[in-house]
Amino acid sequence: MALFGKYIYDRVDAGIQVRRKEILGSLCDQRARMLQNKISISFINVDALANLVSAFHYCRNSSAIDQETFAKYTARTALKWPSLNGVVYAQRVVNSDREIFERQHGWVIKTMERRPSPVRDEYAPVVVAQETISYLTSIDMMSGEEDRENILRARATGKAGLTSPFRLLGSHHLGVVLTFPVYKFNISPKPTVEERVQATAGQVPHFI
Repeated sequence: MALFGKYIYDRVDAGIQVRRKEILGSLCDQRARMLQNKISISFINVDALANLVSAFHYCRNSSAIDQETFAKYTARTALKWPSLNGVVYAQRVVNSDREIFERQHGWVIKTMERRPSPVRDEYAPVVVAQETISYLTSIDMMSGEEDRENILRARATGKAGLTSPFRLLGSHHLGVVLTFPVYKFNISPKPTVEERVQATAGQVPHFI
């Protein structure tokens, strides 16, 4: 009787395990589709935002982009495209300009751990951010390995860079970061990697 009971239990348990795997697989597929849709929408909007920053911040005698303007624009855009939340602009700062940059902004460039950044060749501190993630202001995006590689890849190719999933700063959830380069002046139709790097003023990362 005990063997028969164990046999029945094992059969039922095996069936439950199969159903659980099927449900989990279905949930993973749904999550993957949702993430793909978010990335597709973000690709268009973040590219447009990068061009907006370039045009109104670097291609004018006086910048029309500040924290208030950036926050209002991204908030209004997010009303139409709810997936466009978690957008910042991170400026490229070389080490020789760090002291002047920090004095102008009134804060010190910090690492992902929110400690003063050690000396590096260059930094990518967040200077303006969507209101919902304004706590990222002053954080050096290049202090995170995933983000650093993403930034370098995006500016070298002139195309969007996308990280592998990792735990996002200030969040308990896994996500990805979509990054578009921002150029400080118009570049030739077929620029070299070096020309792209020289023209790069910063980048617009989107935390998804």
